[in-house]
Amino acid sequence: MKNKICRISSVLLLCAVFAGSAGAAEKLKVLTSFLPMYAHTKSITGDLADVQMFIDKDADPHDYEFKPSDVKKVLAADLFIANGAGLEIWLKGLLEKSGNPKLKVVNTSEGISLMDNPKEFFKGSAREEEEANDGSNKNPHVWLDPVLAQRQTENILAALVQADPKNADAYKKNAEAYLVKLKKLDEGYRSAMDKLANKNLVTFHDAFPYLAKRYGFNYLGCIAQFPEQDPKPGELKSLVQLIQKNHVKVIFAENGYSPKLLSEVAKQTGATVSEIDTLEIGTPDANAYLKRMGDNLASFEKAWKP
Repeated sequence: MKNKICRISSVLLLCAVFAGSAGAAEKLKVLTSFLPMYAHTKSITGDLADVQMFIDKDADPHDYEFKPSDVKKVLAADLFIANGAGLEIWLKGLLEKSGNPKLKVVNTSEGISLMDNPKEFFKGSAREEEEANDGSNKNPHVWLDPVLAQRQTENILAALVQADPKNADAYKKNAEAYLVKLKKLDEGYRSAMDKLANKNLVTFHDAFPYLAKRYGFNYLGCIAQFPEQDPKPGELKSLVQLIQKNHVKVIFAENGYSPKLLSEVAKQTGATVSEIDTLEIGTPDANAYLKRMGDNLASFEKAWKP
């Protein structure tokens, strides 16, 4: 009798193990292109889905070069969450290479009105010439606007609910809580920026037109072609004169870019150099977007305080 009970217990235990394994295997497999997409998605899914950031934490999402191992990742995925708006230019080739018929690509910028790229201080740059040929003058950095980040989150939620209806209620509940936090972030920006008069913005590359428009920054332009090449003496002089003319007190370096050029400009103009974050690189973390956009707000407040 004892042996029979033991055999039954063993069978039940094995069934439980297989059931648990099957449950784990049935989790929705989601790839997210880079850090903000990961943060939004993971905040919605929690542990209900298998969410991974596709590119390496130190890779640039603009010009990522995918590897054979990346193709295997795509073959196993159910959803691919992308920023869209022309950011992940490598994605089309990757999808063609993988040939995953079940994969759904989610363009989180769907429904967002895209802005033109901000002006560059130096005319005739490589990017300007390229855009003149292909007409791709729309800016992809929508995630840096907390209001547009809410729209992206809603687009991600809709895709998750459609792909995994059994967890729809939990996804909606998590998304609601996350959207409250994004709205508080927006309110924090509005409150802080309304108190500041001088919000002249000079940045390294073209990442901030949406943020600038949302909160009334005077976006003078960017230095997009550098630090790949040093400016000519005449170009550097023109930049210095523009900064002096607009009484720019702070110029902004960005994470991942050498501040050497801006340090030289600051020396010649009397401005100081601060730092802001494009969120294009970084370790995957569900709280990364909220934390690092909050850090950006603190940088702006400190730089522009009366």
